[in-house]
Amino acid sequence: MRGIRIVDLTRMLPGGTATLLLADLGADVVKVEHPTGDDTRYLHPRVGADSSVQHQYLDRGKASVRVDLKTAHGRQQVLDLCRDADAVIESFRPGVADRLGIGHADIRAVRPQIVFLSLTGYGQEGPRSRFAGHDLNFMSVAGITEGITPTMPADVAGGMIAALGIVSGVMASRHSGTGVHIDLSLTDAALVLAGQQVAERLGELATGEEIRTPLYGTHPCYQVYRCQDGRLLSLGAIEPKFWVRITELLGRPDWVDRQDDGGLITELTVLFATRPLDHWVELLDGPDTCVTGVATAADLLADPHLSARRSLVQHDTPAGPVWQPAPPLRLVAPAPVTEMSTQSDSTQREAVPSP
Repeated sequence: MRGIRIVDLTRMLPGGTATLLLADLGADVVKVEHPTGDDTRYLHPRVGADSSVQHQYLDRGKASVRVDLKTAHGRQQVLDLCRDADAVIESFRPGVADRLGIGHADIRAVRPQIVFLSLTGYGQEGPRSRFAGHDLNFMSVAGITEGITPTMPADVAGGMIAALGIVSGVMASRHSGTGVHIDLSLTDAALVLAGQQVAERLGELATGEEIRTPLYGTHPCYQVYRCQDGRLLSLGAIEPKFWVRITELLGRPDWVDRQDDGGLITELTVLFATRPLDHWVELLDGPDTCVTGVATAADLLADPHLSARRSLVQHDTPAGPVWQPAPPLRLVAPAPVTEMSTQSDSTQREAVPSP
């Protein structure tokens, strides 16, 4: 993908993984960070004053620029970066990029050929579209942790990476006029699937610093709890603001400072076992809590969010109609281009070196 330029407006693991794969394939990726730096810089294990093992992994091979997107100058910086870009990927909640003046229409006005990918937890439309969430919540809504398990993850990851490799190979072939042999190992794909965790554990070996992250089941804010009726409730409140909201709704402000206290897991386990799932969903599920009930197969068909997004499609078979997951990529029809004049602004960049 050499000669392809991508502007990365995302934060955290999903978008970082996408542009990491593209950077590894030779794309010129510019990572736009907020003024204090991307959140991954300050995870543990640390490697320097403003970097971490995770940052070194996810942002390797990418250029980096820090931009205050809430200012007119920051908006202009992004538009200038996009003038000669081939693609933009963003992970804001729906409507935020437009509100900041760097949405699809804004960028398309300065670069009509742009490919603009919005990577969100729940998509651009539907009842949950503006809800916060994390991997645990998305898996729960998809019913993955109750009766429906993610089978053969290395195979699935390998298939996704193979598709990306084929696209890259086609582009390379068109550029050079020569075919390419792509070597993809499913073992390597499995390592990428757990890339951040692998990098953390290897970093722990190198630095001697203990991993401190809620993703390993040690924090009460990122757990699956069983309710009175046997159904499961997922808490994915990694960010403090979401945890504060949960403690407010539970009427336990004394728990605010116990977000990383493993001892609180037992207390929450007891609490959630006193009421059925519907009670806790009604109380806690909202835009700023990262709380979801774990869906059953029947829940998938009744979910208004999945219905609004047409996330499931009916497929005719000799045995009759069955439901299946729909293709996840949605091509959004562009609005008319509005011409606008802007001035270029130079930016200083840093790069995490490729391995």
